[in-house]
Amino acid sequence: MNANAFKLGTFAKPDGIPFPAIVLGDDAVDLAKAHTAYRAAGGRGALSGSASILALLRDWDANFAVLAEIVAFLQKEGIEPYAGSLASLRALPPVIRPGKMFYAAQNFQEHVDEMIRAGMSPASGPKFTGEKSTSRPYLFLKAPSCLAGAYDDIEIPRGMQKIDWEAEIALAIGMPGKHIKAECALDHVAGFMTTNDVSCRDITLRADRPALRSDWLGGKSHDNFAPMGPFLVPRAFVPDHKNLFIRLTVNGETRQNGNTSQFIFTPEEQIEYASNILTLESGDVFSCGTCGGVGQGTGTFLKAGDVMETEIEGLGKMRNRFVPETV
Repeated sequence: MNANAFKLGTFAKPDGIPFPAIVLGDDAVDLAKAHTAYRAAGGRGALSGSASILALLRDWDANFAVLAEIVAFLQKEGIEPYAGSLASLRALPPVIRPGKMFYAAQNFQEHVDEMIRAGMSPASGPKFTGEKSTSRPYLFLKAPSCLAGAYDDIEIPRGMQKIDWEAEIALAIGMPGKHIKAECALDHVAGFMTTNDVSCRDITLRADRPALRSDWLGGKSHDNFAPMGPFLVPRAFVPDHKNLFIRLTVNGETRQNGNTSQFIFTPEEQIEYASNILTLESGDVFSCGTCGGVGQGTGTFLKAGDVMETEIEGLGKMRNRFVPETV
């Protein structure tokens, strides 16, 4: 890893106003202030936007080069005038409002197997059993409004009892594109994040509409059902996104312990598939599928008071507590 490696994040001070930051160690450096200081000191590069992570993603390759120069400047001159401790800030989703959020369904063999055992596949007719050669990526959309910070509480919707976890690696699109080939897909990826596809199994399958079967809205897009972060780690600092551990605990007990090497369809293949349907835009997010060990597999679900910790190797750990819905 480069000596000047850094992460990015979006944070809020007690006043609640979000700001993008460069993360160095345990400190968050206000991006706008650092950029201004760097330019005042004679820095030749200029960010095309410093108001949000999304603004950076819109010209990612050029902005990444400038970010690297700013980090070198900070490491030489000191970060104290521009930094605050991560512990004093609220971590928001790094990309606050992506245009589209794609999620991969049943994309690890262990997860395919456990969902078949749990009766989440049709009782009759053909079943997807994980055979890649006879299928294509299966993606669904989740509402960007259900994003949550890495340490935010998650409310259990009223009347729902089967709230489940799905630890996943996410990526953010930098360069937009259409009809992107898998072998070129990483050129369009700005960086990677930790996330969790929290799911409501009570209404994932609609007994009242069996012919339609899956209710992706009701099963996936409740408020705060997409905690993400705390960091966006630039692609340059993730040597192999297809060999990272995925770990999840509930109240300290390990429930998921997998690796991104177990993808059925890789993130690159998911990008190719989605971009053949619609144009990918800067800031779009892909959540690339979960490994085995979800609650549905054993009939074990989250309840108020439970604490869920989600970690992807090198990308950061989230800690979310579940609480009753109050609204």
